[in-house]
Amino acid sequence: MNIIRRPSSSLGLSTFEEFDRLFDDFWRASGLTSFSSPSVDIYSEDDKHMVVETQVPGFSEDEIEINVRDGILEIKGETAARQEEGEKKRNYLMRESRASFARRVVLPEGADAEHIVAELDRGILRITVPVERPEAKRITITAKGSKELAAKAS
Repeated sequence: MNIIRRPSSSLGLSTFEEFDRLFDDFWRASGLTSFSSPSVDIYSEDDKHMVVETQVPGFSEDEIEINVRDGILEIKGETAARQEEGEKKRNYLMRESRASFARRVVLPEGADAEHIVAELDRGILRITVPVERPEAKRITITAKGSKELAAKAS
């Protein structure tokens, strides 16, 4: 007698992957809250700026909060929509949806938190962080037996 029934679609998945899928399916089916962690692209167009881009479709500027604390850039967003339909007492429909996200990015040394610029364009949030990197000091390398070899050769 089988106490646990394994669906055929989970064949080959590890136990952790099965649990992840189980929880994802639960939250997706509940429809109460959608919380995700959108992907973030971090790159530099030059050596003086760090750019953080993330896709946030359906969010407006008022629904996104950006903070800098202790060298960490925090990006949070939350939106809620409510739609009501009904003309008669017995025919009534209400749809509610909520979505939220949160991401943290560690800022590099020399990041200027006072001059960060954020732009939202067609669902893409672009945050530009000015970074002042100190000049690198070059260290010369000497071979440890080169003086001894030169002295013996002379």
